[in-house]
Amino acid sequence: MQLPSLLPSLRPRHRALSPSHADATTSFDALFADVAPADADASMPAAKLADDGEAVQDVPAAAEAGALQTSSASPPRAQRETTSRVLPHPVGWQEEGILLPHEGIRFLMEELSEAVRVMDAKATRKWENLSTWYQDYFYDVVHHHYDSEELIDFPWLQTKGAIPAKILADHPELMRTMDELRDMLASGSFKPAGERAELLAKLRERVAAFVEDMHQHLAEEEEVIPKLLGEGGFTQEKEGAAVGQIIESLGLDGNKKSLPVMLHGLKLWAGEERAEAFVAEHLPLPIRLLYRTFWSADFQHRHLGLVASLPEEVDVNPFVSQGLLCQ
Repeated sequence: MQLPSLLPSLRPRHRALSPSHADATTSFDALFADVAPADADASMPAAKLADDGEAVQDVPAAAEAGALQTSSASPPRAQRETTSRVLPHPVGWQEEGILLPHEGIRFLMEELSEAVRVMDAKATRKWENLSTWYQDYFYDVVHHHYDSEELIDFPWLQTKGAIPAKILADHPELMRTMDELRDMLASGSFKPAGERAELLAKLRERVAAFVEDMHQHLAEEEEVIPKLLGEGGFTQEKEGAAVGQIIESLGLDGNKKSLPVMLHGLKLWAGEERAEAFVAEHLPLPIRLLYRTFWSADFQHRHLGLVASLPEEVDVNPFVSQGLLCQ
């Protein structure tokens, strides 16, 4: 079986695909039995832009600097403290489960806020890089998360409880704002250079308002959903089955974009060991293989590199990895 023949069955699906996490693992193992990434080069070099002979920062270094810059823009956290306004010190699987996607999304919001704060508004390439990052790693990830909630998580929870109407109504409004931000970012590279500073100022205001709305929305979900899990008598085993369904429903592209940032968010508050345990215990073997071989490298180089390339003093462009597994 060749990899291209697997693609139709791995596109995002808008339904629960298996009755248990074990079944999800088995089905993924069957689908990916012949994927062999041994000949892939996960350490593809960066494309350096300077042509005047001066040394420029390479992408891994730029990405690391960008990650540090984003971290420094956020208040310092105590060990095992999340960025949640509601669950800074989660206890039990009911509270911890919702934080896997939410901490990843809050990390993305930190990146977006920092990106528009430090970006050089004059350079066309900076607008193109931020627009690419936003579409590939912010917009798509949040959209996938909303789909998984609306099509898997919420219907499952509603079998034994009620989701507040406001939480259900928030998603379309937040997506409309995300569409507006996408259009603003895409327009930046086409604006005359003299008009870009004004656009960036408007973008900063819009991002700040959006990020606050998102924080409130995530906090409301974190108030409600752990209580529903406890009061409804849901079990951790059933929650694991829902996680398996979500992983399978994302398809290759959704997992490639979502898993690295979710696991990065988990590492930031729970530590490397907990994140590795999640990979080992919850990811089907083929997805685990793809994450460790390709997708983690894509996060470190391209995801972080696109954001790190935005300040005026940075003269580097992240490589654009080719093919299904890395792009």
